[in-house]
Amino acid sequence: MLLRSTLILALTTGAALAQPVMADRAVLKQYCTGDYLTYCGNLSPDGPEVQACFRQNKSKLSPDCQAAITSYMRAQRRG
Repeated sequence: MLLRSTLILALTTGAALAQPVMADRAVLKQYCTGDYLTYCGNLSPDGPEVQACFRQNKSKLSPDCQAAITSYMRAQRRG
């Protein structure tokens, strides 16, 4: 859905680093699927357009989705 290229990069860095990323990605999927369908469902889930769509609609996203995105981005910076 979001940040697929980042996920692929993280998966190639090793299993120890991939586990937190997979967990964060699962949380993104869990909490942001509804928002994706509502605001960005006309876009390919793997495309960079979805990231732009989520940024554009950030204030409209559910609090859980916003928190999941924040957590995912923090994990990306750490990893």
